[in-house]
Amino acid sequence: MDAKRITIFVCCIVLLVLAPLGAADVSTIIEQAKRNSSRIQLIELQKANSDISIAMGEVEETTGITVSGEVSYKDAVLVSNSSNSVEISPSIVITLPNDGNTKITVGASSITKTITSDSYWSANPSIGMSHTFKFGDNGDALTDLKLAQQKLSIDYQYRESLYNFESSIYSKIAEILAYEMDLLDAEKNLLVQQTQISNALKLKTTTEGSTTYRNMQLNLAKLENAKTSILRKMAMAKTQYEQLTGLVYEDIGEIGAADLEFSYLPTGDTNVIIAAMELEIASEELALQQRRTVSTSTGKTTPSLVVDGSASIRHIDDILTQTNYKIQGGIDYYAGSFSTSAAASLEWLPNGTRVPSLTIGGSWSNNPTVASDVMEIQTLQNDITIAGINYQEAMLTYQSDAGQLEADILSHQLDVEAFKEEASYRQQLLEDAIEAFERGLVTQTDVDQARLDVELTTYQNRIYALQALILENRAKALQL
Repeated sequence: MDAKRITIFVCCIVLLVLAPLGAADVSTIIEQAKRNSSRIQLIELQKANSDISIAMGEVEETTGITVSGEVSYKDAVLVSNSSNSVEISPSIVITLPNDGNTKITVGASSITKTITSDSYWSANPSIGMSHTFKFGDNGDALTDLKLAQQKLSIDYQYRESLYNFESSIYSKIAEILAYEMDLLDAEKNLLVQQTQISNALKLKTTTEGSTTYRNMQLNLAKLENAKTSILRKMAMAKTQYEQLTGLVYEDIGEIGAADLEFSYLPTGDTNVIIAAMELEIASEELALQQRRTVSTSTGKTTPSLVVDGSASIRHIDDILTQTNYKIQGGIDYYAGSFSTSAAASLEWLPNGTRVPSLTIGGSWSNNPTVASDVMEIQTLQNDITIAGINYQEAMLTYQSDAGQLEADILSHQLDVEAFKEEASYRQQLLEDAIEAFERGLVTQTDVDQARLDVELTTYQNRIYALQALILENRAKALQL
């Protein structure tokens, strides 16, 4: 009867081990968990917000158009005419989306028309254009660096978060499988101990109340406590699994093979690249501040040349029709605390006279904030030193993590190879037990227990497969 109990128990265990064959694949569980998890939803929302922020920073400027004007009514003497009049001053400014901020201005300083019988009217239309040529970086490189670093950091954090989420599920499933193995082993030990006590009483090798019997009962109580402890831990692990995935834990089906190929990156992972970009940003901020220090008076951080020109007509239609033509142009050059300018114009008067003019100017000023600028530059130099140290630390961390990962992969592969030998050994023991049973040398219980040992390797194989997937995610994160 006792042998039958053990046989039935072992058969049940075999069925439990084989049950996961029709269960959900781990890859399916991962996908469902990603859809259900509030943690993943938060990660996705953060990524979406970050992408929008990046996109806003990359929006290209479009042509800007500004239309303005004034309309006024006057009751006053206008030139040679004394009458009520209406004056209009329209203006259109077009700004082109280029590096030089090219501006085209079309307008009229005033268009005046009398509103009585007098025929007086005047107009002064004009068109002008200006363009700025920059001789050096005015901070655009720094902006591009920060934007590139931000994009890289956002993508890295997003993908690393997904890998960590997947690995946490793999780890939790492996933990539950380990508890299931422990539970099966505890139940087997518990049944064996109960059988030993029952047989001892039947064979009268011990009696109730004896020291031997009490010791056997104590061992039985310990085994029951161990089983209870495993059940409680497994229940807690399943609850945590449900909280993590949003799914009720069920038997695990197929576990995909992991790719454990890992290539060491001489330049480091994304964290190292981000640290290197931080060092470059710190250097660029120092260079920009140094240019600002010598450009306090002009407000320009790089030498620049502003070129402008315009053409205008002034027409008056009164007793005598008069028309003036004028063209003019100018340049302004800024370099540090020094600036110079030149302007020229040519005007045609109604009598045919031409009136040229030329104006040259310049300015220079000292730097009144030299003390604070020196401190600011020193701070930025310290930032470069700190960024350099951080870069070295990031590289050392990557080298350490990569070395540890390579060691862990090798250790895992060696453990799997050793377990394969153990699994082969268990299979051989089962075959030997079956052969011995056919000869009547062992009992059915011995065969069933050998078969149980073989079937339990399925659990360990699954745990090793999950551990391999965790290692794969670690390798992916270090190769981002």
